[in-house]
Parts: sequence; structure tokens; C-alpha cells
Amino acid sequence: MKFGDKLIELRKKNGYSQEELAEKLGVSRQSVSKWESNNTYPETDKIIQIANLFDCSMDDLINDKITNVETTYRKNKNNFNNIIDSFLDFITKSISMFSKMKFSTGLRCIIELIILAFILALFGHTICGISSTIISNLFKFINLEVVSVVKNITYSLFMLVWFIIAVIIMVHTFKIRYLDYYVEEDKVKEIKDNNEVNNKKGKTNSKIVEEKIIIRDENDKPFAFLGVLSKIVMFFIKLIAFWILIGFICTNIGLVVASCIIFYYIFTNIIFLWIFLILLSSTVISIQITILLIKFIFNIKANYKVHLVVFISSLVVFGLGIALTALSFKNIEFVDDNSVFNLETKEISVLYKDNLVIDSMGVGLNNKFKYIIDNNIEENNIIISREVDSKYFKLDSHETNIDNMPVIKVTEFEDGSFKTFYNFFIKNLKKNKVYTFKNYGNDPLVIKANENTINKLIENQKKLYLVEESRNENEIDIIVHDDKVHFPNGIEGSYNALDDTLVYEDTNYSCVKSIEVTNYGEKFIYICNYNEG
Repeated sequence: MKFGDKLIELRKKNGYSQEELAEKLGVSRQSVSKWESNNTYPETDKIIQIANLFDCSMDDLINDKITNVETTYRKNKNNFNNIIDSFLDFITKSISMFSKMKFSTGLRCIIELIILAFILALFGHTICGISSTIISNLFKFINLEVVSVVKNITYSLFMLVWFIIAVIIMVHTFKIRYLDYYVEEDKVKEIKDNNEVNNKKGKTNSKIVEEKIIIRDENDKPFAFLGVLSKIVMFFIKLIAFWILIGFICTNIGLVVASCIIFYYIFTNIIFLWIFLILLSSTVISIQITILLIKFIFNIKANYKVHLVVFISSLVVFGLGIALTALSFKNIEFVDDNSVFNLETKEISVLYKDNLVIDSMGVGLNNKFKYIIDNNIEENNIIISREVDSKYFKLDSHETNIDNMPVIKVTEFEDGSFKTFYNFFIKNLKKNKVYTFKNYGNDPLVIKANENTINKLIENQKKLYLVEESRNENEIDIIVHDDKVHFPNGIEGSYNALDDTLVYEDTNYSCVKSIEVTNYGEKFIYICNYNEG
């Protein structure tokens, strides 16, 4: 088979057009066409480039007796013996190199490799640890045991991949840093002999440094066993890229859905137009990354220039959308005024029982209470009131138990439907207004009863909480600052606030009580420990 026929076969096998092959070899397309038609023959340096490009020998190309270059190509790629020979050749060259080195040079080489190995190990441990933690946290929804197992497995896999990468880095560093600077003894002898011949002929003698003879060729192929390790690493990299691809596909779906939703609101307020631009550009960027990942995983040639132009353009639109969104926010008024709400007083009546505490929780409630003494109210009758907008919120109560004391929890929760809040938000957004509900619920919960009942309620409240109290004739303002009892390291049991005692579920626990004096009363701190045996 002639050279031109072999070149056509190799070019098509590797998916190159004549223009692409010409670009890689630095020649014109016409030159490649002439070679393939066997009209002309390339120069020696071009033959070397072609051999390196298609991973075959020069003899495979120029020897017309070789009729199937593809077989040779495949043999060079997959021959296991070639890999073993390459590894043994690497060992032989390394031993030969160290035998010719000065002791100081060899020691420096080993020290450099040890330092490089330490840096790679430290970097790999950090990267693999962070990566395995991130991936394992995705399984938190199952249970902590699964998270631990996934973390250990992913960490081991990542460390294996990183070990292979580290070996490749170290071997390649060793090769280009030292091994490529040394030649075998027969090469040195050949150069010496050539110089001696030149001297006899009267030519100028060239100085030879026996220990270091630089032979650096950018087209030098790596050792075959490094190619195998590289394939293993590439497999794991593509596996990781596949899972990243799944994440980007899900992201694309989410961005498309979000873009459609925001597009629906474009005519509500111009800020949605800019948000739509942000989402649209983010979608394009995410799709570009998805396409590149697909092409990388399946070895599809990518037109990086087109992707780069689209990516940069989308990034510009994204930045423009961020800037316009920020500017549009200046036109939106965030309103804390409660005048938009139709407030009306709602009351809840309860009966006092021994050790009763009134507490609050919910959307508009806080830690403020206003006790009003009204001796016209019968003994043990309690009236709890608050101003609410019944269109959006509802006042309710339920009884519970805290630290062995009965507690009436007054709750205020959203009572309006989602559509009610939605219409309220959209209606005001069209006017460039957003009501924050910030000041809604700042008023204290009002509790009315006769003086005797109110005094008991306050005393009961002080058994559970640290409170700030201020009196003004028939009104008493209470602000709850903190719980009265704290267990810093947990406890197996329950606290009885009536007599300040602990009820143990496990008798092996022992607790030490300390008292911290605050501006709002004494705080009880129990340090509990488990006594083994």
C-alpha cells in the first residue's frame, strides 16, 4: 500500500478532513491532496509529525510492504506487551540515569519527588474530602448511616482516581525534569566518536557534557503505561462529568420553568422583564455547559469558538439583567404602614387553673404582653384580646404543658388562602409597592382579668421565663427575654418548674445546678453528665 493510500485511511479513521489535517501539520490543503494522490511526497519532518499524530511508526507510513496500517495502529494502541515493555524501558532508563548521576543530583531528584508527592497527597486529601462530603450530603433525606457509607465510598473512589492522577503527574514530572535530559551510554559514545572523527578532519571540536545532554522534543510520546493510567483516570472523570451533566439537565428544566413563570408576570412590573433576562441568559449558559459535557463524555468534536461567543454574550446579558434589576428595585417602595390592614379586636375567653401560664406564638405575635387589671371581671375569668385583620389572619388558642405547668398558647396564623395573599401582592406591586408586614404584630398581647388572677399569671410566667416587668397603675407590661432553665449538654428526663426538680428517666444521670444572675432574674443552669457503671 502506497503512502498516500495509508494517509487517506488514517485521516478518515481519525475523523479529519483534508483542511483539518493540513492545519495540524502547518501546510496547505493542496499539499495534503497531492500527498494522498501520491503525486508528491512530504518532507521528513512532516512524516514524523504524521507518525506522531496518528500514533504509528515512520516505517508503517513509508514501507509499501505494509498493506494494513490500521492493524498496526490498533496493535500499537492495544498491545499489552507494548505496555509492559514501555514500563520496563522506563525502569531501565531510570536506573541508567541514576547510575550516571552525581550523588548530589540524584539526592536532589528524590527530594523534589518527595516534596511533590507530599503536596499532591495534601491537595488530594482536601479535594476528595470536600467532594465526598458534598455528594454524601445529597443523601441526607434518607438517614445519617447512608450518608456515612456514601461518604466513605466516594472518598475512596476519589482518592483512587487522585492516586492515579498523582502517579501520572509524578512520572511525567520526573520524565521531563530529569529523564529527558539524560541519554544512554551508546548515545554518548556515538557523539564522542563523531567528534573524534571531526577532529581528525580538522573540524572544530564541540564541547560535550557527558552527564547532561538535552534531548527535548515536544513530539516525544509518553510511556505506554501512562496512557493506560490516563484512560482509567479519564473514565472516572467522565463518570463524574456524567453526574454533573444530570445536575445541569435538572437545572435546565428548572430554569426553563422559572423563565416561563416570570414571563407571565412581565406586564405586572418591569422588574420581571429584567429577571426574565437573567433567567434566560442563565438558561443559555447552562445549556452551553450541558452541550459541552455531552460532547466531552461522548468524544464529540466541539466548536469552542461558537460556544465561547454564546457564553460571553449570555454572560453580558446576565450582568445587564442584574444591573437593571438592581436599578428597578429603587422604584419599588417597601411599605411598613399598617393602614392597609382592616384591624379589628378579637377576643378569647379562658378560665384560670392552678399554675396556668399564658404564652403566644404565630405570625404576628411576639414576646410582649400587656396585663390590664379590671376588677369588674369575675375571679378566674381571663379575656385575651388582639387586633387582627381577619381577612388574612385568625386568632386561636390551645392548651399544652411546659415543664409540668399548664400553658395556654395563643396563636395567630394565616387564615387567608394563597390566592388572597397573591392578589394582595400583585395588586400593590403594580403600584410599585410591597407591604412587608414588618410592623404588623408589634403590639403586645392584651390579657384582662382581676388583680388577683393577673398577679398569679405573672408569677407563674416568671417560673418559666426571665421577664422584664414595668407597672403603670392598672397596666403591667411584660417582655419575655429568655427561658429560666437551661441544659447546655442535654438531659435524659424532665424538669418540674413547680418545685425546681428533675425527674430522671435514667438514674445514671447526675446534674449540678448553678445560678446565673441576670437583669431579669435568676437563670438556672443544669450541667448533666452520665455516670457509667
